[in-house]
Amino acid sequence: MTEPVTGTAAEAGEPAALRWRIPKEFSSLGLEMEPAERDAYLEAKAANIWAGGTDHQRETVAYWYQQIARAAADDGTLEAAFCMLRTPEGRVTTATLSVIAEPIEGNDDVRTVVDGLVEALSDDPANQVVEVETSGGPGVLVLSGLQMTARQGAAGPGGEVTLDLAQASAYLPCLPVGQLVVLTLTTPSIQDFPDYVGVLAAVADSVEVSVERKAPRPARQLPADAHPSTLSVRDVFG
Repeated sequence: MTEPVTGTAAEAGEPAALRWRIPKEFSSLGLEMEPAERDAYLEAKAANIWAGGTDHQRETVAYWYQQIARAAADDGTLEAAFCMLRTPEGRVTTATLSVIAEPIEGNDDVRTVVDGLVEALSDDPANQVVEVETSGGPGVLVLSGLQMTARQGAAGPGGEVTLDLAQASAYLPCLPVGQLVVLTLTTPSIQDFPDYVGVLAAVADSVEVSVERKAPRPARQLPADAHPSTLSVRDVFG
């Protein structure tokens, strides 16, 4: 696996912060940017990824990720990123990854929190729910499917396109900071889903609580390098 990129979350003056690592093959969705700046950034990303494609492909990809970024920002997501790779067979494979944290109040027993998560998340029969062990302690993994609909292009009527998506979410109680970290990986590349679940597991293992007192770092912005489109999911993530 390549060297990871580190993300952080902390309030100014707080003695502890959450940290995680996301593989550098994932490009930032620019949540730290203003909406107009972010839209332009994602348009440039789409133009870079689909340099040999059509205007329609570039517009559709840009619009797709703009919508994902907008929804993530509205939900208070701490970090969101995407990858788009090409397999040796010539298939394009892509996924998005997000990090969000929600407060856990009035509970200092991780066993109680995990059991409650398993019970609550199992209420939806479409969810496959399992308890997992990470390097930071127990958590809950949820596998599910969903659909997402978007315009076929960034301009004009053009109709809509609906994608079937596979989704894996890891729920990680971080009780020292009273937070539940939720990592979610979503992909329309269904046949690559097992590989992407492995990616999510690696990110989940990287989550830790830092108890050092230090000012929060600004959200990262990845450089707009050429995307490694010749690499497969297995080549990149092992």
